[in-house]
Amino acid sequence: MNQRPNEEESLARLLGEIEELERTRAALLKRVDVVRSVLLAAGNHSGTIRASVELLCDHISDTETAAEELSMLEREMRDVEQDVEQLGREAAGMAFEADSLKDTLDEADEELERLSAILIERRSKPSRGH
Repeated sequence: MNQRPNEEESLARLLGEIEELERTRAALLKRVDVVRSVLLAAGNHSGTIRASVELLCDHISDTETAAEELSMLEREMRDVEQDVEQLGREAAGMAFEADSLKDTLDEADEELERLSAILIERRSKPSRGH
């Protein structure tokens, strides 16, 4: 009979250990669920961060392209400004030449009128001797 209490004690002790193992297993399953949830949230957060970084890289690339285009436009504007200044100088020179040419034409007109007046005066005088 002594054996039966030992067996019952052993059985009770085994049942206690099994219950303890079951509680430990349940606690471990809860911890695994918590860790899985945390990992899923971290994965989602990582995905969001990755998408944000990609958008930022695209934005930086677009900004670089716009800056390069702006720089090219500024160079073109400087070139056009220099061309306009050169054309202004040339136009001023042409205006001076045009004024000089007008003065020369006016002088030629005056000389032509003077010569025409002399010619008309000579024609209007009666010829002597004929």
